Amino acid sequence: MRRIERVGAILLAAATLGAWVLYDARMALGVFLGGVIVILSFQVLKWQLRRAFLVPGRIPGKAGLFASYYLRFLATLFLVFVVMYYGWANPIAFVVGLSVVVLSIFLVGGLELLVLLAKKGES
Repeated sequence: MRRIERVGAILLAAATLGAWVLYDARMALGVFLGGVIVILSFQVLKWQLRRAFLVPGRIPGKAGLFASYYLRFLATLFLVFVVMYYGWANPIAFVVGLSVVVLSIFLVGGLELLVLLAKKGES
């Protein structure tokens, strides 16, 4: 989990800086806002799941788990709506920022797969 968070932060910083250098400040702001929103949503999801499965052997209630999950989803959706409605960010740059966590999960997962395949090849 920590590796995904670190890779996400690095990707967000690199994409924001790249957008600023290659395009302009509005593009960089779009990437940054999208990345911050999705990273915060990911952090809240992590907190929710840890809290739900904190006590071993206790099964979390479906209603509470789903309610908190959808509340987080609606809050994320509201933030995306506000950014798009007020035109604070370029839509393409914003989607790039929103993709940071997904891309970091794929990168970390791909790296783990390569390590497992390399270990299997050594045996």
